[in-house]
Amino acid sequence: MEKKLFGNDKKASFGGSAPTYVGKGMRIEGKVWGVRPIWIDGEVLGSIDIESEVVIGEHAKIDATIRASSIKVNGFVEGELYGSSRIEIMSKGRVRGKVTNLAGCLIIQDGGVVEGQCTIVTEEKMKGLLPQKFTKLLPEKTDFQIKELKVPANKEETTKTDG
Repeated sequence: MEKKLFGNDKKASFGGSAPTYVGKGMRIEGKVWGVRPIWIDGEVLGSIDIESEVVIGEHAKIDATIRASSIKVNGFVEGELYGSSRIEIMSKGRVRGKVTNLAGCLIIQDGGVVEGQCTIVTEEKMKGLLPQKFTKLLPEKTDFQIKELKVPANKEETTKTDG
């Protein structure tokens, strides 16, 4: 039986590897984007575009636009949330702003709070709201060459350079 990360039964599996983690006491300002899940317990100011899942931990403070397939909030988020498959506000989650999702995909647990606007859109409209393509993080080819290290042929060469 294959173990799925965060209970994700979609076609993408991450083979049990851990998500990216932004810990308590860490602050990121700018744009966070990628394809793998991210768990945030620190602070983010800017935007978060993740192809899979974003988990906002209990201690997190987020002031950002979040676009992801699945978003779970158990901390504080101020901004806009766009979830293409599921948005879940956990019992300690607080959202102030705009929540946009597909019909039947917003879950607010007892104690969870949303202050602002909740909008339901069609799948076609949602596709236009999410990033269309995630660029590759590393280029396939590089413009620089790796310098070759010269290995001494015998033990005598090694001792000559030592002393």
